[in-house]
Amino acid sequence: MIYKEFKEIVDLQIAHHKRMRDLYKLRVDLLETFDDQDRAIQLLWQSVLNEYGYDWLSWYLYEKDGISGKPRKDLTACDNEKNEICKDLKGLWKYLTKEKYFKVIPEGKE
Repeated sequence: MIYKEFKEIVDLQIAHHKRMRDLYKLRVDLLETFDDQDRAIQLLWQSVLNEYGYDWLSWYLYEKDGISGKPRKDLTACDNEKNEICKDLKGLWKYLTKEKYFKVIPEGKE
């Protein structure tokens, strides 16, 4: 997956999260309304990423709070050489690509 597509998808998730947060601040709780959508997004990401890649994406979005659009700077992850990885969306994509965590489907194959 090219970075432009990866960023566009995550940006849409961030925009949805922000709308839900804004509604919640107005005391409108719609979280359970989108359970099916959340599950669909999870299944789609799991079809694009292997298990390790999906774990890193989930860590970035939900633990590092990348889903807010402003990932936490105080929460870091390092590779075996102690180099910081996944500090921003581009870094996450580079790491997923470098480690070959994206599933590749050959053209014409199912």
